[in-house]
Amino acid sequence: MVTSSQASRNITMNIYETLYGFDDKIQPAPILAESVEVSADGLSYAFKLRQGVKFHNGKEMTSADVKASLDRYKKVGATQTMLEPVTEIEATGPYEVTLKLKSKAPTFLEAFASPRAPAVIIPAEEASKPANEISFIGTGPFKFVEYVPDSHVKLERFEDYSANEAFQSMDGFGGKKTAYLDTVTFRVIPEPGAAVAALESGEVQLLEQIPVPTARRLSSNDDIKIYENMPWAVLTFIFNMKEAPGNNLKFREAVQAALNNEEVMAIATEGLFQLYHGWMYEGSTYDAGDVGAQSYNVADPEKAKALLKEANYNNEPFSILTDSTIPEHGKAAVVIAEQLKAVGINAVINQTDWPTALKIRLQDTGWNGWTLMMGIEPYLGPAALVSTLTGAAPHFRANDPELDKLYQELISTDSVEGRKAVFAKIQERLYQFVGIIKLGETGLMQASRANVQGFKPFRFPRMYDVWLEGQ
Repeated sequence: MVTSSQASRNITMNIYETLYGFDDKIQPAPILAESVEVSADGLSYAFKLRQGVKFHNGKEMTSADVKASLDRYKKVGATQTMLEPVTEIEATGPYEVTLKLKSKAPTFLEAFASPRAPAVIIPAEEASKPANEISFIGTGPFKFVEYVPDSHVKLERFEDYSANEAFQSMDGFGGKKTAYLDTVTFRVIPEPGAAVAALESGEVQLLEQIPVPTARRLSSNDDIKIYENMPWAVLTFIFNMKEAPGNNLKFREAVQAALNNEEVMAIATEGLFQLYHGWMYEGSTYDAGDVGAQSYNVADPEKAKALLKEANYNNEPFSILTDSTIPEHGKAAVVIAEQLKAVGINAVINQTDWPTALKIRLQDTGWNGWTLMMGIEPYLGPAALVSTLTGAAPHFRANDPELDKLYQELISTDSVEGRKAVFAKIQERLYQFVGIIKLGETGLMQASRANVQGFKPFRFPRMYDVWLEGQ
């Protein structure tokens, strides 16, 4: 599912760029910056800027633009907390900007490179304008042409784009980007059937998302290419640990033992899934290996029944909160409820719309379990994931002191290897206290006309390095 905010970001990431962004290995890499130098005490980050980078208005990017952009983001950015550790943003040279932190934050660069709500660089004169007066002027390979509400957004190739010659090709959100297409038009087609018909007729060349059954049907069409963007998100089941029966560890262990993850995922995602116990994607930097594997996808009803006896469970209602907005949530809830009923749990479903579900789950009472798909957190890394499970309002409502302690250790550990070791302990702890259950990973199906070349599925549609064969 692509929301309106995601759609806006997906378009603008072809227009704007950031100082740093994630590469294909989900590690921070320079984009508009050439490098960064971190002081020995970890309190100063000096970003050396690439020279000769042009904005779409023809002006060269300098430290004044970067400072103005980051100052603006610190005030009105969508995730202002990203720059919360920063006390000062200073232009320390024509092509250098230094950020000074109030305290050491070893994971700062990872957060700064996050694509969740990127701190894009715009001209200083634009950064000083009110939001509704800002022009769409960036440094990216495509520049803005027009926006027609409920119809389309049109971009065109930026002829003076400054490709990053330090790379051989595109790499994650950065690398060397080459715009081959003269124009790119992002069309608004709300009805999936109409979008697919437009692809089949050749009216459009690429669909960012198509239903799984449709992808299977189109796979035999020689005029169409199908792409599987996997993994895209993690489907989870979250307990309310402040209200019975979910406040009982043995009960939570019983639920974990009862669940057949493969069955849940197969139905919830229409077959587009993979099973993996790790809370970081397999093969990624922070993947914790086999930790917790023995507790994943147990699917043992007899073990579940025995644990329910230990929990002294007495047929109390177990209310599963879900929504009708995100199909995977509702489908997963139905399967989970049936599996829990099969071992003797009095499971009932409370299905609402998405906004209502979000309000209910913030309460300490009125729900016992909740189905949630985490899209960006596992991709962003351990700090982003675990931050949702700690603090004043963790997803499962009641704090786990050991997890809170490990999170603080994670964000205060200097090296990647050190943080990886801490995250292995975090993953082990998640399987020990069972506040949240990872069900599995799902993806997106995408499609294009057969003559589309160079397109590679990613977190947003990278329209650079794409061309149309024969045109």
